[in-house]
Amino acid sequence: MQALANVAEKNPDAAYDLGLRLLRGDGVKRDSYQALEWLRKAGDNGHTQAQLALGRIYLMGFEEMGSDPAEAEAWLMRAAAKGSKEAKELIPQAQAAKKDEQSAYRVREAYRTSWIAWYSSYPYYWVWGPSGWYHR
Repeated sequence: MQALANVAEKNPDAAYDLGLRLLRGDGVKRDSYQALEWLRKAGDNGHTQAQLALGRIYLMGFEEMGSDPAEAEAWLMRAAAKGSKEAKELIPQAQAAKKDEQSAYRVREAYRTSWIAWYSSYPYYWVWGPSGWYHR
């Protein structure tokens, strides 16, 4: 964990991976707070997948965290500006969710299925090998 954290301090791909691992509890203890911190580091450093992931998380809410459509829209706009088609498709949902709670509820319910696909299936950029962490 510490070896990946060291790499993640300097590399947005590794920060994104560490965030995913912490969200999933993959090889580390699940920690949604730390996961968001690492995803934010990656997103702030221009990582489009991290920006999209943050947009999804803030749109849906996660564990004890409720949804925050305004924060979702901000992250989705950043990802869309970098060419993310999926982020462009989600922006209207975030905007609708900002307007009223009923829209927010419909967005969360409609989005639940695709959330599971993202949450469980996106691959990592960094993998552990005989000489430590390396970028694929």
